[in-house]
Amino acid sequence: MFTTVTLNPALDKLLETDQIHVGEINRTRMLSESPAGKGIDVAKVMRDLNQDVTATGFLGGPVAPVFRECFRVEKITDRFVKIAGSTRTNVQLFEKSGRRTEFLEKGPEVTRREYAELLETVRELAKKSTVVTLCGSVPVGIQEADFRELMRAAREGGAHLVTDTSGEMLRVAISEKPDLIKPNRSEMMELMGRENAADEEITAFARELVSQGVRNVLVSLGKDGAMLVCGQGVWRGAAPDVEVKSTLGCGDTMVASMSVSMEENLHPAEMLRRAIALSSANAMTFETAHILPGDYEAVLSRCSVEKIAE
Repeated sequence: MFTTVTLNPALDKLLETDQIHVGEINRTRMLSESPAGKGIDVAKVMRDLNQDVTATGFLGGPVAPVFRECFRVEKITDRFVKIAGSTRTNVQLFEKSGRRTEFLEKGPEVTRREYAELLETVRELAKKSTVVTLCGSVPVGIQEADFRELMRAAREGGAHLVTDTSGEMLRVAISEKPDLIKPNRSEMMELMGRENAADEEITAFARELVSQGVRNVLVSLGKDGAMLVCGQGVWRGAAPDVEVKSTLGCGDTMVASMSVSMEENLHPAEMLRRAIALSSANAMTFETAHILPGDYEAVLSRCSVEKIAE
């Protein structure tokens, strides 16, 4: 079983308009509305891969029933902790030019009682899980010490630990030596304290993280594919040419793929190949964090990776 933890989920609304006119009325068309958040997106993709997955985190307010219904339909086991605050709503506004503008709410404030309930839930689920993923941003009321405690609770249960976050929480995650982190290029440069860095420098920094105890560092590079750094070496793969409809959720799709590969104990090269293929299949749909099996199989046959360093 897999467990995903989403501390700050969001109802994602994708809207389309011809062109944004600031300060004026803008007419929009609804493209989709779906429960989201990195861990929830990971869970959705795992279900597309026919995996048994439980999702937990914080959930409250008027949008909570939309999430609960999603979990029922998607056959994701729902162990979210009910909170007094309201789960946020995010808006992605697409223009015909292809430009995307995001409006992201900050999210609710979590009480100490609510946090304590989640901590016990994670401890319980980790004992039944092979992999626990802790993903996304944190709401108000969750401190670095809390994030660290959640990671340790997952680890104490015997599960592999995967984290996908950014900023200071990513630094906290690294200090806890998880089995996988998945920064993108800009997040890696932020960790390095650099505005720009060559791929060779990013690779060297990732190898340093591995030497400090992080088992796998997957660096997503957008249209340039991804690289995987671990104790066995460094691999790089390119993303195949596909008709891209939306890149939303592509990173979360890679996390889902790597988590499943980790449970199956696959070779690093195959782990990376599958992650790139699944991410590309996600980009071929407008629905966030969902893949069509036929797309995945077709793209997988076109994906290849190479070892670029021992």
